[in-house]
Amino acid sequence: MNKSNDNDNEKLEKVRSYLRAANEHLKMDEVRAAVYHYDRAIEVDPDNSRIWDNRGVALSRAKKFEEALESFEISLDLDPANSKAWINMGVTLATLKRFEEAINSFNHAIEIDGDDDEAWNNKGSALFSLERYEEALSCYDEALRLNPNNIMAWAGKGSTLRFMDKHEEAIECLEKFISLASSELSPQVEEAWSMIFNLKLQLNKE
Repeated sequence: MNKSNDNDNEKLEKVRSYLRAANEHLKMDEVRAAVYHYDRAIEVDPDNSRIWDNRGVALSRAKKFEEALESFEISLDLDPANSKAWINMGVTLATLKRFEEAINSFNHAIEIDGDDDEAWNNKGSALFSLERYEEALSCYDEALRLNPNNIMAWAGKGSTLRFMDKHEEAIECLEKFISLASSELSPQVEEAWSMIFNLKLQLNKE
């Protein structure tokens, strides 16, 4: 009995060690090294849905999108209730411009956890890409109801309102995005300022 427990503890420690290494490499954007360590962790614990999900994220960041989708699918085969894997799969599908499939993935995530603001935000983004602006706006509003500090939902809502010719509301949302944005989002902030400038010019002409 003790021997079995020792083996389980040894297995758990190996997995933790590989995951620590993988996560550190991912933080430094060393995605190939991260995937290598996720693979080692999977060799020890092949039925762990979260590891397959994390591996998919790393592969997606490496622009190996089809491999990433395969990893997410395995994750979800192991645990269909893994809402984060549904979201990550949806993000990858959206990157590939497979927006209808992406929306389906986000819907699965929302069915599992309707309070996940990121699922609503990402669904809004996919709907926006399909020019389904009313539906997108509804999703952004829900994301912001759940989390008023969801930075990208403010940006998405502002862009959506802009295309709906609701200029004053769009400016308010974009200004909120700018007020919450960090230095890492400086390109998006510059784009938001540009949008605000153009929207104000249009308002002055009206």
